[in-house]
Amino acid sequence: MTASETTTAPARAPWLRDDALLTVEGLHCAFKTASGRVHAVRGVTFDVRPGETLGLVGESGCGKTTTGRAILRLPAGQAGTVTFRGTDMSRLSHGDLRSARRKLQMIFQDPLSSFNPRRKVVDIVEEGLAIQRFPRGERRARVAEVLQQVGMSTEMVGDRRPHEFSGGQCQRISIARALAPGPELIVCDEPVASLDVSVQARVLNVLQDIRARNDLSLVFVSHDLAVVKVISDRIAVMNRGRIVEIGDAADVYDSPAHPYTQRLLDAVPVVDDSERRDAGDRAVTVDDWETVDRAMVEVGPGHYAALGEIVHDGEDVP
Repeated sequence: MTASETTTAPARAPWLRDDALLTVEGLHCAFKTASGRVHAVRGVTFDVRPGETLGLVGESGCGKTTTGRAILRLPAGQAGTVTFRGTDMSRLSHGDLRSARRKLQMIFQDPLSSFNPRRKVVDIVEEGLAIQRFPRGERRARVAEVLQQVGMSTEMVGDRRPHEFSGGQCQRISIARALAPGPELIVCDEPVASLDVSVQARVLNVLQDIRARNDLSLVFVSHDLAVVKVISDRIAVMNRGRIVEIGDAADVYDSPAHPYTQRLLDAVPVVDDSERRDAGDRAVTVDDWETVDRAMVEVGPGHYAALGEIVHDGEDVP
């Protein structure tokens, strides 16, 4: 093989860590539409440590929900890897993937649409246990346990069906269903976006509590940086299918490096204008970032932003 024929593997992203539970590298997701091919996710790379919450934040249409679903292969991406506990999820057979999903669960934005309206709530929560072939004698005890963890009980639920509960209660039932098989990581897709503020707080408290009690990792998908800051250890900001900034929650929130992150923070409501964060001088305007992509560079310890050279990769992914 000549020197010109030699190929080298792409360099590992410097913000990835060796002790991660979940690692997503170079993820690409594209969809065919009537107006052409849409590249929803383009080269997304991040990881999540055991017991850590990663907030994946961005405006509607940025690709964050597609990224969350691709972690569980719902559906899978066209390129890149999703590695959980050292196993490449794309290499698993259908049966092995079903078994792996016992440790990887998802909470959907609209719980009612993800429930079978004809089934009783206890059966909905138990369904994952049946799919994962838990012993029949253990299932109802596990259902009672996870309902208790989300502030409910089998007596409260009784023989009732999903439409008999409020939005916040349905979301807590959805959390119980995801928790039942004993996962290590849960993808939360906008779990509080459709709830009133007071109900949001209760659901967030439930998530924080079950995370601590069960030593869970979370990928928390949201468009609201204020909510993400409350629950996240680390934040990844997405724009136009790419991650444009990633780092510890405090660093991203207090010292945003990318103009898009600054714009998201400027949109966070405040009670008093004196509380509004000073964006400071911006070297690059937001409009400049509507048509270009840039490489990630380190702007602080463990804090990276897309401020490097212009790159063009991923647009030809099949």
